[in-house]
Amino acid sequence: MAKPIICVKKLNRKYNLIEGKQLISKQQIFNNLDFTVNKGEFVSVVGPSGCGKSTLLNIIGTLDSIDDKNYVKVMNAVNDKGDVKETSMPEIEGSGSIWVNEQDISLLKGNKKSEFINHNIGFIFQFHHLIPELTALQNVALPMQIQGMSKKKSILAAMKLLDDLELSNHANRKPEILSGGEKQRVAIARALINNPCILLADEPTGSLHPQFKKGIIDLFIRLNKEKGITIVMVTHDINSLYDDQDRLIISRLFSLSNAPINRMSCEHIENNDIN
Repeated sequence: MAKPIICVKKLNRKYNLIEGKQLISKQQIFNNLDFTVNKGEFVSVVGPSGCGKSTLLNIIGTLDSIDDKNYVKVMNAVNDKGDVKETSMPEIEGSGSIWVNEQDISLLKGNKKSEFINHNIGFIFQFHHLIPELTALQNVALPMQIQGMSKKKSILAAMKLLDDLELSNHANRKPEILSGGEKQRVAIARALINNPCILLADEPTGSLHPQFKKGIIDLFIRLNKEKGITIVMVTHDINSLYDDQDRLIISRLFSLSNAPINRMSCEHIENNDIN
């Protein structure tokens, strides 16, 4: 039986637009959302712009919190006479629970939270965020050094990883002389250096030239199949997830919209500016 490694239960997220101490409008993003990813799956989260794809990924990865936050003062009616009183209201309302690798992430604080992320989750974003002053090798080794690994051991581990990803020839090059696809592959290597069991990828091919996009998706598929890494990816590039026979090449799609999940419907959504 497949074992869940990510379990989102009854997730709610609402944004309150407040101007001049007045509540102007409310926007519901998630309404009792349930989302489960089994160990070893490669799941792509799709849906129209503003539906909360990146927000979901950030909450799973603890880059964003679940609960209410950003409290501000508002004026509210307190009785039938129309009297008003200043009260506090969160700009962001949220509730629900998220378990990652059998851990309730809402209970993680401080160093325990950092340690959990470093040992379980690798992050990949649309833009590589490499440190320009460091070589590819140094960028990849940095997370291990931050964790206290010696420079020698971290460099050896980073070099092995770059070799596995066919980047060893670029180890001593700085980001400015790497192609877009090479930079993103270095960023993927950096995300893998602490051997996470989960990769969270937010539009990893969004800023790449079309010629590099397939290479990144192929790399994700290889990491998923050969290393058993669970991958959750937000993307608008639906076509890259199908082969020439129109067969889905990842485990499944998870849509945050009401549209049917198939290639034709996803192409329709893409034309409406998926973020």
